[in-house]
Amino acid sequence: MANYQRRMRELQQIEEDVRTVRILILGDPGVGKTSLTNLLANSEITPTRSSRTVADSEWTVQARLHEYPRVNLPLTPEWTSTSSSDRSFRSPQTPEELYFVEFYDKNDSVTYGRVDRNPLYKNIDGIILVYNMQDMRSHDHLHDWIYGPLRELSESHPMNRKRKRTCMMSLHNVPILVVGTMLDKLRKRSLRRTGNIAYQLRSEEIFINCQDQNSLCEMGRNYGKVRNFLNRAVEFRK
Repeated sequence: MANYQRRMRELQQIEEDVRTVRILILGDPGVGKTSLTNLLANSEITPTRSSRTVADSEWTVQARLHEYPRVNLPLTPEWTSTSSSDRSFRSPQTPEELYFVEFYDKNDSVTYGRVDRNPLYKNIDGIILVYNMQDMRSHDHLHDWIYGPLRELSESHPMNRKRKRTCMMSLHNVPILVVGTMLDKLRKRSLRRTGNIAYQLRSEEIFINCQDQNSLCEMGRNYGKVRNFLNRAVEFRK
């Protein structure tokens, strides 16, 4: 408890200096967006959902801290004697930059559509698309869910404003992560890679059981993909 209170005081001290990255979570009702957000936003500093969540009629927002590595430093020598043969090398501590990550989960009561032009989309730094692997219709619906946000981002991005035609698949576009849920209930995955929205958007994809707290454990493959996605979101923000 004392350690938690100390971390909270440290968090309050740095809060004004920490910038914010906003991640949009989209998908059909019932695919597991809320459970996924609980996993993504969970951290040592904000261990319970009630301590990191705000909500209104349209959005539920959870927040956590993300440590973005500034640079990759080379190994530095550590001298143990005057003899060069006794020299060893150590990896220096990589300086990290703190960011608040806000996960915006659109409430299930809000419908989607290609005419969705929410002003929030212009300030989004990353998008997570969620579908149920047991119901591939929820995968097909992701094209409709993402159309409005991509259109807003493409039109507002400075690299695209200079062009005569807007390219929604531009390399300058927002980072995207695709998440397939209900992994524990899946018996057979029939979707071909070339028909996958992750393949079409050239984005990473993970498969997950949102009820398993170890699904995003450190050093795991899913954790690495999520961390890389958040790093790219920070770079997009910059």
